[in-house]
Amino acid sequence: MSEDKGGGKVRKSTNRIIVSGRALLIVLCCALLAVPAGAPSANAASGPPIKIGVSLPLTGDNAATGQKALNGARLAVNQVNAKGGILGRQMQVVEGDDQCDPKQSSNVAQKFASERVIALASHYCSGAALAALPIIRESQMLYIDIAAVSSKLPAAGYDRYFTVMYNGGQPGQFTARLMKEKLGVKTVVVLDDKTPANTEFVDGFVATAQAQGGPQVIFRDHIAQGDKDFSAFVTKLKGSNAHAIYAVCYYPECGLLIRQMREQNLKIVFAGTDSLLDPAYVKIAGEDSAEGSLIITQPGADELPTAKQFVADYKKSFPGSEPGNVGAYSYDAVWVIAKAYTAVGKVDNGAAAKWLHGLTRADAIQGATGKLFWQPNGTITEFFFSTYRVHNGDFQFAKDLVMK
Repeated sequence: MSEDKGGGKVRKSTNRIIVSGRALLIVLCCALLAVPAGAPSANAASGPPIKIGVSLPLTGDNAATGQKALNGARLAVNQVNAKGGILGRQMQVVEGDDQCDPKQSSNVAQKFASERVIALASHYCSGAALAALPIIRESQMLYIDIAAVSSKLPAAGYDRYFTVMYNGGQPGQFTARLMKEKLGVKTVVVLDDKTPANTEFVDGFVATAQAQGGPQVIFRDHIAQGDKDFSAFVTKLKGSNAHAIYAVCYYPECGLLIRQMREQNLKIVFAGTDSLLDPAYVKIAGEDSAEGSLIITQPGADELPTAKQFVADYKKSFPGSEPGNVGAYSYDAVWVIAKAYTAVGKVDNGAAAKWLHGLTRADAIQGATGKLFWQPNGTITEFFFSTYRVHNGDFQFAKDLVMK
């Protein structure tokens, strides 16, 4: 009589089989040689960790936002590991401080490559992301971009690149519509800080304003990161008699800019983007100067109906901290990596990327930020924007400015 044991036939016998120590050693050695290098271990305790690189600005002007994003990634990793990890292996965060600086970001990417990081949930600034991309590509990492939104990233054609954020000039396009349809703005001045993504936002605004017949762009100007004295620009802006300004810069510069505008009694509509949705913006600008600022961006976690559990878990894990408008996106990026490896049954970036590319709305990943599925270039198929208004030092969701 025989029975099936994992596909093989084992004959039952009352005879004792004696195997010499030498023969047993040979059998064990052969079995070990038969296991391919890097194969996932069946033993949860013995498999090497799956290293996830998280490159963000953790010091410098954008550190507050970077820390929220790092917290989101850590929360996801902790949750994945609590559920048994990926194929019996634990995930491990390998963090890098890119300071939103291209040179530093390249150094972080080299560090990740040398430490055998296999996947990324990374980048807040597009300049930093673009500098790291050649190294990421050479190392064949699975790259989930959390907030770097330059269209040059998907245009590079790296088939293991996916973003969980909007891309290109979309915020500017939305803002131009908002100013015309909701705010009734007739004339506007536009400003960027010469960084890749922010330049694209203004490009999108200008193109849409022209196509829809308003608002009229009186002039376009530029500043640079690190600038502090905007008096000459404010004087020029005041002389233009524009009804509004679309200022696309990070909170260190935009905070000083609006403060200097209000000091010159220039109280026109001030609209900016996601980098202003941080208490640091109000602190730099001053509560009175920041009052009424409009911030057009991806929804903050508190405004996402799909993120209620994430928000509760985040606040429990990081007391005193809020996830802001980036924490949920880094959280989703880690879960995308975990679900892709689990779905294909192996830690294989080529297979994982192919699986992600094959998702549709019907079988999309349900993330804290919504349904996630991608176009062929790695950009997400569905995204919507929200508008926030600064009031009494707080960021309030502007229900009166909701647009599809």
